[in-house]
Amino acid sequence: MKRITYFILITIILVFTGCKQNKVDFNNPDVSTFVTQLKAGTYQTKGPSGFVEVPRFTKADIPELMKYVTDMSTIKDFPLPPNSIYMHAGKFRLGECIMWIIESVRRGGSASEGCQLVRASSHHGESLILSDKEMKKVANLYRDWWSSVLFRNGNSLANLYSHSPLDNTEYIWN
Repeated sequence: MKRITYFILITIILVFTGCKQNKVDFNNPDVSTFVTQLKAGTYQTKGPSGFVEVPRFTKADIPELMKYVTDMSTIKDFPLPPNSIYMHAGKFRLGECIMWIIESVRRGGSASEGCQLVRASSHHGESLILSDKEMKKVANLYRDWWSSVLFRNGNSLANLYSHSPLDNTEYIWN
């Protein structure tokens, strides 16, 4: 009987310690943990303002973030900036959110209040929201931009970071 009790106790301990969720460090975030939590709908890291916010990613995180720009899976929630006046429809595309983070890092501040890519103008009542096909096209623009940063061919890194991947396109951050 003691063996069964010990076995059950050890099993319970292993289950609860195995289910312990990694916390994202706001100031030194792990991209993989952040993305896993976004997909699971469990991201809850609060920033200094006390709101759930995107952690402080840096230029050093961009290579890891780039791995997710073509992932068009839907996530339930994304931490919009605390001062955002936009209410999202509850349907976020992971790749779009990741590109927004990359754009925010590139700019040195929030890319927009709404974390949504749109066409700058609509034609004949077309929707401004991008289709998955268009979003993948934009993801390729970000990949090309990142390649230009990596293989800068004599250009200064500062100039490359100031160059927007969306230059000369109809796409903007809303």
